[in-house]
Formats: sequence, structure tokens, C-alpha cells
Amino acid sequence: MKKLLITSVGSLVGQNVLDTLEGRRENLRIIGTNSVAEAAGNFRCDSSFLVASAAERQRFVADLVRIISDEKPDVIVPGRDADIEILARIRETDFPESTAFLCGSPEFAAIMDDKVRSYTFAEAYQLPFARSCETGQADSLAEAQKLVAEYGYPLIAKPKAGNGSRGIWVVTNEAQLERSSALIGYAMQPLLGHDEPIEMQTEYGIPFVWEVPENALYAAQVLIGKNGEILGKIAFVSRMVMGKCEQITHVEDPKLMQVVMRFAEQAIAAGWIGPLNLQFKKDSTRGFQAIEMNGRFSGGTSARLYLGYDEVQLLLNHWIGENIIPASALEGISRTVTKSLCDFPIRPKDVATLSTTGQWSRSESTSS
Repeated sequence: MKKLLITSVGSLVGQNVLDTLEGRRENLRIIGTNSVAEAAGNFRCDSSFLVASAAERQRFVADLVRIISDEKPDVIVPGRDADIEILARIRETDFPESTAFLCGSPEFAAIMDDKVRSYTFAEAYQLPFARSCETGQADSLAEAQKLVAEYGYPLIAKPKAGNGSRGIWVVTNEAQLERSSALIGYAMQPLLGHDEPIEMQTEYGIPFVWEVPENALYAAQVLIGKNGEILGKIAFVSRMVMGKCEQITHVEDPKLMQVVMRFAEQAIAAGWIGPLNLQFKKDSTRGFQAIEMNGRFSGGTSARLYLGYDEVQLLLNHWIGENIIPASALEGISRTVTKSLCDFPIRPKDVATLSTTGQWSRSESTSS
């Protein structure tokens, strides 16, 4: 029996990894960590541990080091962006001989977790990445005005480290530009792929729910082996709703894949191993432009299984060195997949056990 540890198992990534393994985990003991006791993902594992929030970095690191030392997992999968660099540094400082961590160098992890540094990295290697400038600096307004001069409005201001479209502002005029340029910890980019004007209709009031339509977010998922070899790659286009992937369609575009492989080659040269997720917008004059990089599985991981891309099986079997996870009968049955919500009941006594003791076990729960 091999052990798989998923950090932040209550996240969307954690859910996708668990969904992908559903019905074929008989050779795995799945261990989860999470900072929220009520998260459904905790109770889809065989055992789970309550840990400090990543915002309390010292306690969070101590919790992870203790659990990894005690459980000795065969593979460790980061469930959130915030976990990736931390796990990479834990491996470097506490477990230098371990091959369990599904991540590469902490330096490149830090680059991916910062959209401005990602742009700087891409620019250094002549990789197409949406021009980005940091807000909250003395020259931020001047740099943002250069973006307007080159691309026009709208621009997009988003957290340098963030995901799921949280905390994002669409900047449509000079007054907004001045205010958003003063934000701390944000990246300013052109909003590519939206040629029509973007306006929030307020004729009858402020809409209760409003978002910028996102029906053409191009992306790729590359799998990099322990020795820097490419194990697999796929490109797709996503329809996003409220920052979450609701539909993906397989894309076979040689130009896009050429760009993807250029990014992957530089990531490998920078010491990255494990999953590499790249997101792009297609500009009418500049072609495919990357907007962010991530070193993890994603919210579309389980959907890609149906496209014939069983990324969790590929990477985990490679990392373990055995065919622990069998092939799925669902693999490759479609070219377009729609995602939807699912139900998972949580027993109050399980939440209480995890909250009070800091850990939960399926075997103990079912026997009591």
C-alpha cells in the first residue's frame, strides 16, 4: 500500500485529484491536510490532519514537517499555489534526499507564484507573456499608462499571487488607473482577447452578480518527470464562470503547442519537475500570450481525464515507480467536457473529531 499526501485537500485542486482517482485507489492510502475542518475533501481521504493556515507560515511549515516525518508518504501533491513554494523549501531544508515531493526548485516556484516575476522570467527568455507591471511602486502609474498607450483600455489589475479570479479589477479609465496603480501587491496587465467594450450595466441598479465573460481561456498542462523529461502534454480551451472552469475542449493547435513547449523547456532548465499549468489569451495581433504559470494540477484536471489525458495516473505512477493506479475506463471518451457541482454529505461527528483532535481516520469513523 502506497501513501499519497495531498496538502490543502479541501481546495478545488484537491477535489480534482480525488475525483480523478475515484474508483481506482485500492492500492493507495490517501492522506489529506487542511486548515478548515468542515471541508468535504478531508473526509474523502483515508485520514486527514488539521493544520495551521498558510498565512501562519511558521506553524504551517511545522505542521507539514511533522506529518511528513510521521506518515512518510510516497508522493506529496500540493493542493494550492501557496503550498508549492513552501513544500519545495521543506524538501530542500528538511528532506533533501526525498523524491516524494511533486514539485521542483523553490526559486522557480516563487517565480510562478508572482505574475510580475513570471513576466520578467518570460521576457528574459523571449517567451510571449502579457506585459505586466507591479502596482504600488513609485513608477507604477507611468508604467500602467504605457500599457494603455500600447494596448488601450481595459487593463486588468490582479493580485501578483492569487488564483480563481479573486480580487481582480477591470480598469476602464484614467481615474480607475490612478487608484489601481496605487494598490499594494498587484500586477497590471492588458486584458487580452476582449475586443468588445466591457461595461457593467447599471441602468436599473448595481447587478447582484456580474463578471467579464471568459469563454476562451487557452491553457496547457505539461507533465515533467523526476529527471526533467516530458511525460505528457495537452492544450485546451476553457469556459470560465466566476473564476472556475465549467467546460473544456481539447485543442490541437501547433502554434500554441510550440509556445507551450518553449515555456516547458525553460521551466525544466530552471529546475522544475511535476505538473506545469500554463494559461494564455489569444490576441488578434500578438497571437498566444501567457498570463500566468502554475506548478500544480488544476481545476480542470478531472475533466481532462475524459479528453484522454490521465495526468494524475501518469505522474503518480511515474513518481512511485510502479503501476499503482490502473487505467480508467472513462479515459478519452470525449473532446468537450462540462463540469458541474456534486454533493458530499459531512457527518457532524467527523468534523468534531477533526476539530478537537486535529486528525481524522476513515477506519475509526466507520467502526464507531
